[in-house]
Amino acid sequence: MATDTRPRASGRRGLALLTMERPRPESIRSRPNGWWLAVATVCFGAFMGQLDASIVTLTYGGLRSGFHASLAAVEWVSLAYLLALVALLVPAGRLADAHGRKLLYLYGFAVFTLASAACGFAPSLTALVVFRVVQAAGAAMMQANSVALVTTSAPRERMRSALGVQAAAQALGLALGPTVGGALVATLGWRWVFWVNVPVGVIALVGGHYLLPRTRARTRVTHFDWPGLLLLATATTSALMG
Repeated sequence: MATDTRPRASGRRGLALLTMERPRPESIRSRPNGWWLAVATVCFGAFMGQLDASIVTLTYGGLRSGFHASLAAVEWVSLAYLLALVALLVPAGRLADAHGRKLLYLYGFAVFTLASAACGFAPSLTALVVFRVVQAAGAAMMQANSVALVTTSAPRERMRSALGVQAAAQALGLALGPTVGGALVATLGWRWVFWVNVPVGVIALVGGHYLLPRTRARTRVTHFDWPGLLLLATATTSALMG
């Protein structure tokens, strides 16, 4: 009796799509300035990660009235994001070195986008804080890989220019956060501060899938430094609480 192997083959292809980095199209790799497309994709993620670190500042009023919460409670929408982002940058970088920077970057953008949608639908302040932690985890996966992706994409003689553009994208996102957040809150409401990330994230995911280079070298991680992660999280939390 013949066995239909098509479902098994499609399952393997789906698993490969989720666990292996896709090579860039030949038309992109062969272009003289094609590396700028990869740098632009990384800058997009750097901009969005920093934008969301500061964009919620102007939502405090709407959150206080919508959830009937105090200012101290509402501030955890920002603090939870910053704490998780700082604590997870180092472990995210270690995992990316072992499993692929492009793969972790795309996973990070997917987590960031889904968590942004969840933030917009948050039924309570507690749920919003939890979703912000998940969002920060996605942002950490992006930002931990951004510099490495730039250095592997740009030619050695253009490295400084590429890194400067990436740093400028981060600074611009951090600076524009309150302005963009204020405009969205004033016109559409505080939930759109998070929902606006969804279409942007989908575009970035598609672009990164085709434009980012694969990881050329990987570093095997034999064990994970859990005590170090705990100490880092404790130190950053204590500093912000102070």
